[in-house]
Amino acid sequence: MKYAIVSDIHANLPAWKAVRLDIASLGADRIICLGDVVGYGPNPAETLESVYADVHHFVLGNHEAVICGKMDENLFNERAREIVRWTRDQLGANALRVFEKWPLTVRGAGFRCAHGDFAAPSLFPYIIDPEDAVASWKAVGETLLFVGHSHCPGIFLLGTSGTPHRVSPQDVVLEDGKRFLVNVGSVGQSRDGDPRASYFLYDSDARALFWRRIPYDVDAYRDAVRRAGLPGDRDPVLQQDPRRGVLPLRPMLSFRPPTDLRQGARGCVEVGEIETLRRRVRAWRGVAFTLAALLVAAAAAGGVWARHRHAERPQFRDRRPPLPFIAADYPAEHNLIPFGPQMPADGAPPDNWAVSLGNRRRQTIRWKAEEPDGRIIALFVSETPNRELFLQSPRVRVEPGQRLTVEAFFRKKEGWIGNVGLEIRLQRETSSGMTIVPHFVSKEPNMPRRDGWIAARETFNIPAGGREIELRVGGRFAGEVEVAQITLLRR
Repeated sequence: MKYAIVSDIHANLPAWKAVRLDIASLGADRIICLGDVVGYGPNPAETLESVYADVHHFVLGNHEAVICGKMDENLFNERAREIVRWTRDQLGANALRVFEKWPLTVRGAGFRCAHGDFAAPSLFPYIIDPEDAVASWKAVGETLLFVGHSHCPGIFLLGTSGTPHRVSPQDVVLEDGKRFLVNVGSVGQSRDGDPRASYFLYDSDARALFWRRIPYDVDAYRDAVRRAGLPGDRDPVLQQDPRRGVLPLRPMLSFRPPTDLRQGARGCVEVGEIETLRRRVRAWRGVAFTLAALLVAAAAAGGVWARHRHAERPQFRDRRPPLPFIAADYPAEHNLIPFGPQMPADGAPPDNWAVSLGNRRRQTIRWKAEEPDGRIIALFVSETPNRELFLQSPRVRVEPGQRLTVEAFFRKKEGWIGNVGLEIRLQRETSSGMTIVPHFVSKEPNMPRRDGWIAARETFNIPAGGREIELRVGGRFAGEVEVAQITLLRR
């Protein structure tokens, strides 16, 4: 599993877009944000919307904590307080409610993430010197820890000597017997003399860390500051010039971590768990089938077994046209893959779509019209999480450079377990011929909407050689999931 660990984006939209493109190019499976998505920068609402659409797990930062009322503004210096109030005015009530749900730490398989440290995460102390990391190593047992907050990337090590030390940010293979605390730096407000965005990629299979430093359009950021009416002469991004030397880090820090737990972030979720993939154990199934075959042979009941196996087989029903839709033939913002207009029969695909059931006996797709707007809702029902079921859209002819947005709404019923989302498959012409990129876009729902709906949304560009795309909506799960408002729009 590849994790992109980002932090301290601080409403710097050009920096986030550059980092997001780099993450996509590296094929990261999950993105974890260590907090401070907003604050300081000129585009809080746009940045939060973009980040929330792509990031899988969030940690609460001190800027989110103060903006949603979990911390006192007086812990920040005067300039930071002004930006906090301005940012709060730019964000709606929904954004503040989102911040309230972010945990102070998240825990994965063998690693843990926080904004400041792990000994007192609600106080957000800085880790700058090697001695600052000791309290975190004592507080939690994971070998690998990730933090942000100081905007200065680096790696803190603790080996058999028991003496902590810091090394400059670099690619590292994790060694047995050592503990690592990694400050991933800042995407949008670097303070180490290098204006480029900083983040880390963690490959859990290879047990390796890769440091990324990404340039972005600082002029676009300057224009955004000007349009927002913010004081550019006090903006660290615009002030930072490596040729003028690097200022000491501590004087640049605008937050004063409290020492009293009563002043820390209040009413927070302490630890959020990162969902890990379940191990699939199939050995019992092979034994069961062997015993069943022997029993059937002994009882001369082969016909019954054959009918049962037939019911377990996959089913694929296709009503898609033989030729693809051509995206350029339709105006921008027109849904290229609509349902309807007729209500499909249960189990049948809509016009121009296909239905795939991994197990025709234990899975189905039903249909209903939601009142009062009459939109068609697909109800995915699965009794087994071991087989995939999905809807497959018509093929769409595209051109390199086209920009499209795909979106679908999901509502999971109580007791649901598994994975569900949307996937764009790309047909691409290369020097060796036509190839299929099966997971060109892969997105799980993570954007809360009204009435229990959660949206999965992604905007993407067609790369060189891109010829056709098609959308799959579904997954592997047990339970019931409603799906609605599936759209593919050309921008």
